[in-house]
Amino acid sequence: MINKTISVLLILLLTFVAGCTEKQTEEISENATITHMTYGAFTLPEMQLQELTVNSTAVVFTTSDNEGGFMKIHEKPFNESAFRDLISLFEENEFLQMEELYVPQEGQPLVTDVGTLEISLIEETQEKTVTVDPYYSEYMPEGLQEIDSALVELRAYALSTSPEEAERIARTWIETAPTYGFDGFDLELESHEVIETFPEQYILNYTFTSRHGGYGNRTDQIVTQALTPHSIEVTVFEGEVRSAVIDGEWDEVSQQPLEQEPENTDNEPENNGNITGAEENTVEMKYRISEDKTPWDRWYEEGNIQYIKAPTQSELITAYYGTVYDIEIFDIQSNEFFYTARVKESDSAQMKDLGWT
Repeated sequence: MINKTISVLLILLLTFVAGCTEKQTEEISENATITHMTYGAFTLPEMQLQELTVNSTAVVFTTSDNEGGFMKIHEKPFNESAFRDLISLFEENEFLQMEELYVPQEGQPLVTDVGTLEISLIEETQEKTVTVDPYYSEYMPEGLQEIDSALVELRAYALSTSPEEAERIARTWIETAPTYGFDGFDLELESHEVIETFPEQYILNYTFTSRHGGYGNRTDQIVTQALTPHSIEVTVFEGEVRSAVIDGEWDEVSQQPLEQEPENTDNEPENNGNITGAEENTVEMKYRISEDKTPWDRWYEEGNIQYIKAPTQSELITAYYGTVYDIEIFDIQSNEFFYTARVKESDSAQMKDLGWT
């Protein structure tokens, strides 16, 4: 009887210990470094490689081409408390126990042009990298989705610019630019507009006065000695001045007059939508809307190519004819009865064969 009681207690004890062991998560050092890297996506050449690096003091986001050229670096301060929260997220979702590679499973759509994701945790004694190829949230377990989402938010933080930073960046840039640097004074901020893009853009309008006429560095030039008021519109994006135009006519970035669009005169024929890139005439064609599925809808449903989000009819029509028939579609419209699009005149006969009139 005693032996039986001991055996039962031993079993209960082992069960309790096992349960505790299962709940334990492997701790991650606060000296760790976390990276979030994407590559291979259909994007600008100079942004083929994007890497976020996070530690207890800083968040650094870099972009470059595949050879490391055109590199841009964006850095923001981080603190130990926020980093500890990020480490806890990795621990709670058992990152160290995850698979090393996640790919589409049978029955899942194949997403293209989104590149590959690598999330790495680097410590003194170990390193773990989890790859998602292609980089699409449905291919990840829920815990990895949470980790990825947190790191994407930190990437946005690294790229962000506060209104105060934007004003400082714009003012410093203007003061060291050729026109104001030559003889400008009395620089004043007149307006500050935030454009809700990702990241945000800032449009800042300043006024200042020059002691002489003209623009740029006028050293060794003959200039009029007259107080000249100016206005300058500056666009700040991702912590940089992307454009700066003085008086609506001088490009302070490229140091040349702003290109003016030529005015149309009575002697010049209007475009009327018949010329595309001054290369070839286009014609308008219609496709009757019916209850039957369109060719592009069937192509989308039956094909292996999928969009991350459901495409519009305009996007689908453009993709279908461009991919399947190499026909470029312009200016797609629709009403209750017809889809209307413009195509090159040389493609109109083939479009007729495909059911357009």
